[in-house]
Amino acid sequence: MTTTSKEYAEALFELAAGENVLEETSDGLVTVISALKQTPEYRSLLGSAAIGKAERIKALDDAFDGKVPRVLMGVLRMMVSRGHIGALDGMAREYEELSREYRGESVARVLSAVPLKEAEMVAIRAELEKRFARNITLSCETDPSLIGGVRVEIEGRVIDGSIRNKLEQIKDVMNG
Repeated sequence: MTTTSKEYAEALFELAAGENVLEETSDGLVTVISALKQTPEYRSLLGSAAIGKAERIKALDDAFDGKVPRVLMGVLRMMVSRGHIGALDGMAREYEELSREYRGESVARVLSAVPLKEAEMVAIRAELEKRFARNITLSCETDPSLIGGVRVEIEGRVIDGSIRNKLEQIKDVMNG
């Protein structure tokens, strides 16, 4: 995460919270990023120093004004005018993190050797919510190198219940 992304995210979050449009702003970010991913040449136009600032802002307004919250448009205009549209994806990730924190939520990255069943995800979420005293959203991924079990990464912590980890611990004891 760049400092630029973080600064824009913090400014956007403060503005959106002040106008009580946190969720709408989040949806607006999804809309803008989706549109820019579908048309990379448009993103290039918005970031091009060869095109005048007024023309780039007009292109932005033509595409999104009235479709996303006013506070988001203001920050996007600033990013385009300063040549920082490249920081948009990082800014959106940081904004989402600030929003989750504000709502008392966390995201847990859950790695498992095989895809988890719904009941397993419910049990993991319930245990994490109990342990961290907040709402948890799971981001599940598979990593066959774990052999079995799960590895959870949440709020800078790692809870490793994988078989690979247990085998490494046994190896360390035997070599220790």
